[in-house]
Amino acid sequence: MPDVSFSIWWVLAPLLAWLAFTLCVTLVRERRKHAAGLARTRRAADILANGTPAMALVISLSDTGQRRSGESATWAIAKLHLRVQATAGSEAFEVDQTAAIALPELPGHAAGKTLAVRFDPASHEVVLERSGDFPAHHGDDLTRLRPSTEAPGR
Repeated sequence: MPDVSFSIWWVLAPLLAWLAFTLCVTLVRERRKHAAGLARTRRAADILANGTPAMALVISLSDTGQRRSGESATWAIAKLHLRVQATAGSEAFEVDQTAAIALPELPGHAAGKTLAVRFDPASHEVVLERSGDFPAHHGDDLTRLRPSTEAPGR
């Protein structure tokens, strides 16, 4: 009869392998998330520098309830639905955008208000121009912009 003695390694080795795999997957996901955020920040900075200036009407504002603190201000992460009009002759388009807005500036972004923005005419990506004394939040305008499916004229 073969001797089948219990060894702690029968339990410990699979457990350690599972932990190592979980750690690697988590690190890869976080690195990808960081790289995507950095790319969005660079894209927003490029649009601010080279984009077409426009005015945007806030159709709706919904506060996500998330807050960020830094640079002596607290920022609300909010979802904005905007109708952007570049010039009198161009056609308006609508976008949904998530942006960090300083809490004192939140009433200035309410539905019906008009905001200064810059946008990329090719992709219709929009970035809010900052007003007031509040600097842009370091994670601001990490836009996940997508054209609205309910936009008129489509």
